[in-house]
Amino acid sequence: MKQFGFEGIIFAFFLLGIAGWVCETINESITRKKFVNKGFFKGPFVPCQGIGGLGVYAIGSLFKPYPLLVFLVGMVVCTAVEYGTALFLEKCFKVKCWDYATYPHTKWCHYKGRVSLTISLFFGIITLFVVYFFWDFMMSIVHAAGTSILLIDGVFIAVFCIDALYTCSKLLRYKKAGIKVEGWAVFSDTKA
Repeated sequence: MKQFGFEGIIFAFFLLGIAGWVCETINESITRKKFVNKGFFKGPFVPCQGIGGLGVYAIGSLFKPYPLLVFLVGMVVCTAVEYGTALFLEKCFKVKCWDYATYPHTKWCHYKGRVSLTISLFFGIITLFVVYFFWDFMMSIVHAAGTSILLIDGVFIAVFCIDALYTCSKLLRYKKAGIKVEGWAVFSDTKA
């Protein structure tokens, strides 16, 4: 497949973030038996999924001839991104957007509710999917779109920036007023 530029990376970041939101929202909604918007933001964007997806492709593609190494790289990279994201949200916003101590399939193998062995294994499987299939699918869209990809990226960036400003300002106002935030993710206050 021919080379792609920065516009392809931007597109991949948002598409991976949206795909992550879809998967997490489905899993959370089934687990909680009601619809749950699993993202931190109001819209369908999970930036840590986009960052993790780009990271696992960048590193995992180096080991493409060795699927076991791709799997292990995916586990490590995604778990590190998830742990860092959890710390960031807890320290900056004083919220916990997920807690693996509360899920039946993760409560026996988690670390401080931030990361879990079963989820890390799942990340390894998802990495195989991203490296061997999904990346080429995304890049075929980028190439087919031609220069229109710049417009698509612009729309993604604009909508995300509006969503981020709205979400962060509302969350900070609510936290300052002592109002519990409901309706986005499974937020809980942290003691930190």
